[in-house]
Amino acid sequence: MTTFVWSIDDAGAGDHAMVESLRRMCAFFDSRGLPSTWFVVPKARGKPLSAEWQEALAMARDAGHDLQLHGLTHEDCYEFGPPAWPATSIVPTMQEEFDRRRDELLPRYTVENLRARLEEGLAIFERALAIRPTVFRAPCGAISKAMFAALAQVGIRYHTVMYLSGGYQHLPHNSGVLAQPWTTAIPHRPFRWYSDVVEVPILNEYTWRGAGQRSQEFIDLARQEVARIAAVSPVAVILMHTHGIADDYDHAFRLVDAVAEQVLRQSDRFATLGELAASGELDAAALDTGPDILSF
Repeated sequence: MTTFVWSIDDAGAGDHAMVESLRRMCAFFDSRGLPSTWFVVPKARGKPLSAEWQEALAMARDAGHDLQLHGLTHEDCYEFGPPAWPATSIVPTMQEEFDRRRDELLPRYTVENLRARLEEGLAIFERALAIRPTVFRAPCGAISKAMFAALAQVGIRYHTVMYLSGGYQHLPHNSGVLAQPWTTAIPHRPFRWYSDVVEVPILNEYTWRGAGQRSQEFIDLARQEVARIAAVSPVAVILMHTHGIADDYDHAFRLVDAVAEQVLRQSDRFATLGELAASGELDAAALDTGPDILSF
C-alpha cells in the first residue's frame, strides 16, 4: 500500500486571497474526507502572522489538518541554501542572482545561523498555534548540508523538497511540455540523507499558476504519476501552492477528485506528513542512504 500526502506551500504568506485559498481548500478536503499538510511561513517577509492567518490556520488545525514549517520569512529563495533544482527550472535567473549575491548569501549557511532561524520559527508556531512542527520544507527547494545539521539539532527529522519530476515545463519560458522524465539523481522513495534526516521526495505539482488552462492534461498526468509512484514507494507527496489554488479553484477541485479516485482505485490511502512522522512510517519507508549531491 502507498500512502499519499496532499502538501500545500506558503500558508501564512500573502493577502486575503491567499488566506481564502486555505479556507476554501480545507473545506473541500473536509467534504471529501481527505487530510492535508500545509507548510506555513511563520514570519512572512519579516512580519508577524496576521490575525486573519492565525484564525484560518487554527481552523485548519482544529479540523484535523496538519501544519508544518516552511522556512522563517521566505523573503527570498535563498533562506536555507544555494539554488537547487527544481527551483532553478522555475526561475532560470535564480543561479545568476545567487552568483551576484554570493558574498552576501554564503555566510547565511552556518549551522548556528540556520538553527537560530528554525528555533524562531518553532517558537512562533508554539506561541501562535500551540504546535511543535516535526517536518520541514525549505523555501524554493534551496538547501544545504548546514540546514540538515540544524534540523537534526532542533529535533526535526523529516524534510521534503526534492522532486521526482517537475511540471514546470508548461510555463511560458519553458518548453510547454508537461510530462518530464523522472530524475535518477535521488531515490524515488524516502531516504536517509544528511545528518540522518529522512528526505521524502515530492511527486510533482499540478496546480501551478496557469495550470487550469490545460486542466485535463494536468489531471491525466497526475493520474499516470500517481499510478507510477505506487509501484515503487510506500509514501508519495503531492505539492500544491496557495497561489496556484487561488488561481483556479475549479481546476484544483477537479484535480483532487481525480487523484483521490485513482488512489482509491489502487487500494491506497491518504494521510498527513505529521501522522506518518509520528507513527514511524516515514522511518520504516526510508532507504538507508541518499546521494551526496550538495556542495555546501
